[in-house]
Amino acid sequence: MDSIDYSIPELAAELERGPKWLRDRRKLSRDAFNRTPIPPRGLHLWRYTDPMRFLFDRRTVNDSTFAHDYDSVQHLGLKHLREGHIAAFVADLAGRDVQIHETERLTAQGVIISTLSEAVEKNRALVELYLYQLINQQTGKFEAMNGALWNDGIFVYVPNNTVVEQPIHLLREAGQAHSAQFPRLLVVAGKNAELTVVDEYAGGSVRAEDGITYSNGAVEIFGLQDSRVRYVSVQRQAPGVQSYLTHRARIERGATMLTIPLAFGAAISKQNFGVIMNGSSAESKIYGLLFGTDHQQFDNHTLHHHAHGHTTSNIDFKVVLGDKATSAYTGLIRIDRNAQVCEAYQENRNLVLNPGTRAESIPELEILNEEVICTHGATVGPIDPMELFYLNSRGIPKREAVQMAVSGFVASTLKLVPEDLRERITQIVEQRLEAI
Repeated sequence: MDSIDYSIPELAAELERGPKWLRDRRKLSRDAFNRTPIPPRGLHLWRYTDPMRFLFDRRTVNDSTFAHDYDSVQHLGLKHLREGHIAAFVADLAGRDVQIHETERLTAQGVIISTLSEAVEKNRALVELYLYQLINQQTGKFEAMNGALWNDGIFVYVPNNTVVEQPIHLLREAGQAHSAQFPRLLVVAGKNAELTVVDEYAGGSVRAEDGITYSNGAVEIFGLQDSRVRYVSVQRQAPGVQSYLTHRARIERGATMLTIPLAFGAAISKQNFGVIMNGSSAESKIYGLLFGTDHQQFDNHTLHHHAHGHTTSNIDFKVVLGDKATSAYTGLIRIDRNAQVCEAYQENRNLVLNPGTRAESIPELEILNEEVICTHGATVGPIDPMELFYLNSRGIPKREAVQMAVSGFVASTLKLVPEDLRERITQIVEQRLEAI
């Protein structure tokens, strides 16, 4: 039997799209992917996940077809737009068809929401300055794969001193079985600008037995001086998806960023979220929530990089596991030598609902100077028996008591989710709770 060739050919159609500067960057990514060895199992961030699960034989993937419920989800997004709950709704069908719907007010404010293919022509100065700056051929093998093969993506730009009051909602729909997609997002928030982006990943193969859907995403966010950015990532892909996502943000002096990763879907999900604080008084918070059931496997990594002094960060990552689900969480706080007077906090709490689940927590510190305040902590365990006893003693059955305890555990994170999305996310959590 012939061995599978995972390399990206020189004549791949994606490499020939766009202006020369973009083609050159794509080819750099292709070359890096082809020459970079597959990460060995057991090496740091690949300790718990087989990297081969995110590779595929290009000869076996087809053009994307989409799930039947996509229209209903799109209808809901347009309804929220008409009712004023969101400022824009973007439907991205695996980079093959990107539909943008936005309010007239957003256009009048000078906010740009477009496909990346359009932006590289009409907004070249902005896109060329920022695209590939945080995620490129040097970031890793799978990031290089996205850099070479993304078909089309989304570009969001908010000008200086502009406040987008309602969220911008992106729906990234994965194709069904035997498909591969490479969603890409570039967000630039100008000086003293403010926005919220809801980045929702859905769709994909419903049954792994019928074929796998491969998803490899990249998100780059830049917050300029005194900007305020909220980014909510919702991964609710179907059970036959093998999903890889890398997020990197860089915020400048006085800027704040709130990142909310929510992970519920896919058979195997590996996500990397990172924020670089690149100026004095920059502040980043990451509040994550993961809820796994059945045989789902999650592998999450967070990074707070203090590249400048007088910066603050906080991570609170919560995990709930039932059935035979597994989770591995690795959180790194990095404080540079010249970044004095920083504060960094990190907490990972894992709630296991039954025997057979497995949760791993690996906090990491890389602190190169002594003028810092830094704490980290992790817990893994079941619901407090005394808490269940208290509820049972007041006539609440055990199953309902467990559901109440989990609801309380996740409530603080759900409160941070934008209103237009909170109801649907709460429904996902409730559906998981009903299966307990």
